[in-house]
Amino acid sequence: MSYASPSFSLADYLVFTASLVISLGIGVYHWYRSRGRDTKDFLMGGGNMSPFPVSLSFAAGVISAVSILGNSAEMYYYGSQLSVNVIGVITGTIVVMAVVMPIIFPLRLFTIFGYLEYRFGSSLVRKVASVLQLLNLSTYMGIALYAPSLAISSVTPITTNTSVLALGIVCAVYASMGGAKAVVYTDNFQSAVMLAGVIIVIVQGCAEVGGGAASWAIDGEHGRLEFFNLSTNPLDRHTLMTVIIFGVFFSFSTTGFSQAQYMRWGSVASMGQAYFVIVVGVVGVVGLWSLINYSGLVVFSVYADCDPLSAGYIDKLDQILMYFVADKLGYLPGIPGLFVAAIYSGVMSSVSSTINALSAMVWKDMLEPLSMFAKVSEQRAKTINIIISAVGGVVAIAVGVLAGSMGGLVQVTYALGGAISGPITGIFLTALLCPWVKELSVSLAALIALAFNMWVVMGSFLYAPPPTKLPLSTAGCYDPSANTTTDFTTSTSIIDTTSIITTTEGGDNGGSDDDVFPLYKLSYCLFGAIGILITMVLSSIFSIFFGFESPANLPASSVNRLCLRLYCWMRREDVPPKKPGNALPELQTDDIKAIIVSDTEKGTAAKLHNDPGAFMMTQGVVGSAGHVGGADNPVPVADFP
Repeated sequence: MSYASPSFSLADYLVFTASLVISLGIGVYHWYRSRGRDTKDFLMGGGNMSPFPVSLSFAAGVISAVSILGNSAEMYYYGSQLSVNVIGVITGTIVVMAVVMPIIFPLRLFTIFGYLEYRFGSSLVRKVASVLQLLNLSTYMGIALYAPSLAISSVTPITTNTSVLALGIVCAVYASMGGAKAVVYTDNFQSAVMLAGVIIVIVQGCAEVGGGAASWAIDGEHGRLEFFNLSTNPLDRHTLMTVIIFGVFFSFSTTGFSQAQYMRWGSVASMGQAYFVIVVGVVGVVGLWSLINYSGLVVFSVYADCDPLSAGYIDKLDQILMYFVADKLGYLPGIPGLFVAAIYSGVMSSVSSTINALSAMVWKDMLEPLSMFAKVSEQRAKTINIIISAVGGVVAIAVGVLAGSMGGLVQVTYALGGAISGPITGIFLTALLCPWVKELSVSLAALIALAFNMWVVMGSFLYAPPPTKLPLSTAGCYDPSANTTTDFTTSTSIIDTTSIITTTEGGDNGGSDDDVFPLYKLSYCLFGAIGILITMVLSSIFSIFFGFESPANLPASSVNRLCLRLYCWMRREDVPPKKPGNALPELQTDDIKAIIVSDTEKGTAAKLHNDPGAFMMTQGVVGSAGHVGGADNPVPVADFP
């Protein structure tokens, strides 16, 4: 018995099309309203956006179609242990709010990578981190477009390339036309669509098996409920320890040091509002993630006796949620269309946020430092950013279409994002918490961490055994030729988005699991933490050879005050006095000469780096566009305890 792709009804097409039209309409509306406004307004919403819609945008930017399709499939086929990562997410968020935001937010930077130049007094670390992040974002956008498109194309009439093209165009249009405000308010609409789609699945699934309690009992009987696997073996794919570590890293790399999310909590007017954005946004992420995870468990309870993958109704495990919608909700006109709209909303919210972040990074970190762009007018700068956003959409479409012909390599591409994020996060944490480290030490350490991570990721893809699914049954299927029970030990999915790395047709571990090098079997949850650890430890070791930073040379409030005190105690030096407090500056148009300098101006840069007070004096220098100070011209504020 095989499963035929369902056909959309007219109502489904109308609902789905309406969601795309609304997203485009929001972009057009904000483009019309933003005519004549400057680059600051385009990239950061003017720096005074309302915190509540920004917080909803924060949540929508984190939750993608990978989460909707991948997390539900994870719960269905592998159990619920990964859902406990929310404990790590909450813990990591608290650390970000206590350690990261009090240092970075007052600088009022357009890109978070500007902090690295402020901290180290040179653009080397900033450029290294920016280039790595641009590669990471470009890969992520393509995979984000391709992964759900592949799943949706298998259960709807929409082809993969058509889906990638439509999504990419919509994201590029409203991100490039309306900028940050269009992305924020479109994210709000898409959050509502995602929430509605997931809730409909849960309600229908519970009704199918006799209620939520009955669904939960079925999950327990079939071994899907696991929350406290106390194993300390790092080779186990999911344990309480590894998923919490993964959650903490996720908060650091997204909430703390992601340009896309920084442009959320950095776009409001005050530190209090930034905290509000983080708290409400993370509550939204945890809540929506929990519903998505629960939907996977509910769907399993419906198909406990007839798994669609085992029966051959679907080809890939990531299609299970879409199959459920087509199978159980197809009788309701418009509901399958709403759910496809929810999947697409998850893609658009993440990709549009990424395009917006990519535009800011390319402009502020790459182009504006060049002499040919240093004196452009505000209107021309805004036009350039619109073009960058449009090009970002084209890149996303190109990578998404290319992914369709890459086969098993898609998993390698997706895994590289995790390998890159760890060293980038390690650079930021070293800058914040290790006042003794200089730029050469941290740059070299990060590159070594990146090389190590890539080696382990590639080895895992080529040689590691695939994750083992929990027992699946086809006893209740109508197909008499189906096996009654199937215990899958190989992955059938090209885009197993939850396991990150699987060995599909190309993987060959050469024999038993014992023959595989242990590092290749390491839990993917630990890759990010390993990248952080290697970067921080090696940068401190390299400081022995390349020299320690003098506390007197550190810019005001660029490192954690407690770490600075400890460092001064170890050196038997007095802690540099706190600088006079200043009122929080308004987000201003950037003055390129303040922190991004040409090679002929290195002497000035060194003076600004060695004398934090010089930064304060430059606030009175009028920039080329006639503005005073700038967002990449940090103002020292009172050190915090």
